[in-house]
This record gives sequence, C-alpha cells and structure tokens, in this order.
Amino acid sequence: MQNIDNSSIKITRIIHWSFALFIITMLSVGFYMKNTAYNPDIYQLHKMFGVLFCLLIVGRILWRINNPWQSSSLNTKQESLVHWMHITLIILMVLMPVTGFLISAFSGFGIHIIGFFIVPEFFNASGEITPLHDGIYQTAKLLHEIFAYCFSLLIFGHISAALKHHFIDKDNTLIRMFKAD
Repeated sequence: MQNIDNSSIKITRIIHWSFALFIITMLSVGFYMKNTAYNPDIYQLHKMFGVLFCLLIVGRILWRINNPWQSSSLNTKQESLVHWMHITLIILMVLMPVTGFLISAFSGFGIHIIGFFIVPEFFNASGEITPLHDGIYQTAKLLHEIFAYCFSLLIFGHISAALKHHFIDKDNTLIRMFKAD
C-alpha cells in the first residue's frame, strides 16, 4: 500500500462519503422527477444543487490527482478494471452536471440560484418559455438520461465490489472506508 498521511486519508473518506450521498441523492431525485408530474420547485432545487456540484467536482478532481487512494487492487488482475471504473465514475461526475446545465440553458427555462440568473429564461413572441435550441436541448436531455443510468450501474458495481471485498475476500477494504482514525 502507498504511504499516505492520516489527515489525507480522513479528508479522502469525508470527500468519498459526501460525494456518494450527494450523487445518490441527485440521481434519486432525477429519477423521481422523470417519473412523476412536473414540480418546478424540485426541478429548481435539482438544478441549483447541480450547479453547486459543478463547482465541487473541480476540487474533488484536484484532490484526487494530488491524493491517490489506497487501492487494495494494486498488483492484482483487477487493477486495470478498478482503475477504469474509478476514472469512469469521475468522468460521469463531470458529464452529469454539464449535460444538466445544457438542458437547462437550452430548454428556455434558464438557471437561477437563489434568485440570480446564471442563464436567463427564453421567451418566444407569445411570451411562452421556449427552447433556445431544441436540438441541443434534446441531445443533452438524452445524454443526461443515458449517463444517469450508466452512473447508477457503475455505483451498483462499486458497492457490489466493496461488499465482495468484505464478505468474500474478507479483507479490510470496506472497513478502511468507515474507520474514524
């Protein structure tokens, strides 16, 4: 295992579990929104937290580059798979809010945070909200949905791998992620 100081390990754990909670919540709310009647308040909260996530992911990536995790897969057959799974999770952490931003920006509904417009609403001549560019809006919407399903599948795989380590391999990978010391 790599030698990493204890404070970096604690910060990495906090980042990991904070992002896990945030991402699972955002995906759950997104699936809820897709399968229920339109509620502008929920959409607004989802968009607001998506913009916040865009800002946080930059810090997450910088932290990850400067503080690599202690992988239990080093020098094993699974090392490449684990590496690419983590890279794909990080890529999806970027693509989800980017496509969400594009949906909101080109849908005509705009994006506002606490009353401040980041992207203004777009109205047609009749005063109705209308897509700024329907092609970009529809493409971003489709990609956002595909990425959500891919992200969910990878998260399921990530959780399954952690449980495999704990119950089948009987190593301390999962326990390390919960330790408070």
